[in-house]
Amino acid sequence: MSQNEKKEFKSVTKIYDSSDYNKKDEVSKGLATTHEQVSDTYMVGDMLTHAPENQDREGNKK
Repeated sequence: MSQNEKKEFKSVTKIYDSSDYNKKDEVSKGLATTHEQVSDTYMVGDMLTHAPENQDREGNKK
């Protein structure tokens, strides 16, 4: 990383807010998209984990 790139780096202190879906700035759009992707991935994983075909007879995860 060059010295110019280091000087231009800005720390992000913003956290996700549900209103980010309606905002136009790049950071808000990115946070909303990332939040949606993580949420979708979590839900799919949770559904697969609890699916009967992914558990043994005692209900333990395979």
